[in-house]
Amino acid sequence: MSSKIEVPQPRAIDRTKLNYLSATQGLDPKPADIDNSPVIVTEPAVIVTEPAIIELNKVENLRPKLSVLEQNIHSPMTPGSKNFPPFKVTPELAKKANERIAQYPAEQKRSAVLPLLHEVQHHFSFISPESIEWVAGQLEISPIKVVEVVTFYPGFRQKAPGKFHIRVCRTLSCAMGGSAELMDKLCDLTGIDRSGSDPHLDPIAVSPCGNYSVEFAECLASCGTAPVCLVNDDFHEGVTIDKAQDLLDRYANKA
Repeated sequence: MSSKIEVPQPRAIDRTKLNYLSATQGLDPKPADIDNSPVIVTEPAVIVTEPAIIELNKVENLRPKLSVLEQNIHSPMTPGSKNFPPFKVTPELAKKANERIAQYPAEQKRSAVLPLLHEVQHHFSFISPESIEWVAGQLEISPIKVVEVVTFYPGFRQKAPGKFHIRVCRTLSCAMGGSAELMDKLCDLTGIDRSGSDPHLDPIAVSPCGNYSVEFAECLASCGTAPVCLVNDDFHEGVTIDKAQDLLDRYANKA
């Protein structure tokens, strides 16, 4: 086998057969006559339109763009808001927060997010956007990291409950024992409307007077005494619908 490489030679071109040449075969074509007359430039017409008159009562106000906190934690006012102070960093809260944070290594203090949120809810009864900003600042993390925790755990309330918050167990034993009927009875007695409640995003419904609120809870660990419920931190067993009024009467004098 020969190692010689043959390089092809370029093919000759007959320039007389190229179609872009003039009939003179290679001679430059005669340039076209050039019009040397002056060019008149006209200004474009400007059309002025009168502004339309808009009635003020038909102008729709534009809503400002919501922040991440406002999109996820709305904290609407409820009748129960009158029972709880607005969020404010008190000396007691600051002391509790420092104690909680000190329980973790400095490089892992973000782990105190759950204890701090519990402290906030204990003092103010629910988690507001302002409190989320404060918790995030204490732990030097982004507020969205705190939002993720608040929206994941149903135990954190995102709006003010009633003065007496009733959590009715709805897991199997209590459901079979009549917890749904108990919930309906409590709502009838307190005037609570649960039609707008969302079991995931907005589970709490508050009475018009602001003294009572209800929500369903998962297993409260007393299946043998169903149906059961919590009123704030007080545990009640065997609360059938005929005992609903007695349950409310226990707290009526404290309202």
